[in-house]
Amino acid sequence: MTLKEFWEHVQKTRRIDPDAHAERLIARLAKLSVAKIIAFNQRWNELHRAAYNWNLWGAAYLINGGCSDDGFDYFRDWLLLQGRAVYEAALKDPDSLADVVSADDVSAGEMSAYPGRDAWFHKTGTERDEDGYAEWEAAYSAKHPDTPRLPRLGGRWDHDSDRQMKKRLPRLWALYNEDADGE
Repeated sequence: MTLKEFWEHVQKTRRIDPDAHAERLIARLAKLSVAKIIAFNQRWNELHRAAYNWNLWGAAYLINGGCSDDGFDYFRDWLLLQGRAVYEAALKDPDSLADVVSADDVSAGEMSAYPGRDAWFHKTGTERDEDGYAEWEAAYSAKHPDTPRLPRLGGRWDHDSDRQMKKRLPRLWALYNEDADGE
């Protein structure tokens, strides 16, 4: 699946509510062939891994008021559903997310999405049990590289250091930090 095709699927199913967006994306993908669903999933995971960096994790931390390993996975799912322009801008400059989220947006980055896998289950009619997940893994995993143990790019950050977070992500820090005006 080309990058253009991937982003078209994401864009054509776009909804404000991320859960509704994910549901529409799954329904759209389930109309494709199994091979194309797997190709979409490969592309999703490739882009998900490309967003695995320290600066984006810092942005997720500020936006969500904290961010665990799982939370960062969910944040990257959310980021992919925002579309190509937002995703690419965030990779270049995570602080650009200040244009996308607001301080009242408590749901930004808090969703887990597996559109390719879920579409595969729908398309194949496979049960979502231990055997079904084993079938999915067999169909997909040979082509799925692991996510690195630690993020690439940007270097570790100290979420307790206001100065460091303000320097790396000034717009997001100001948007989500109550004391931003006082410093």
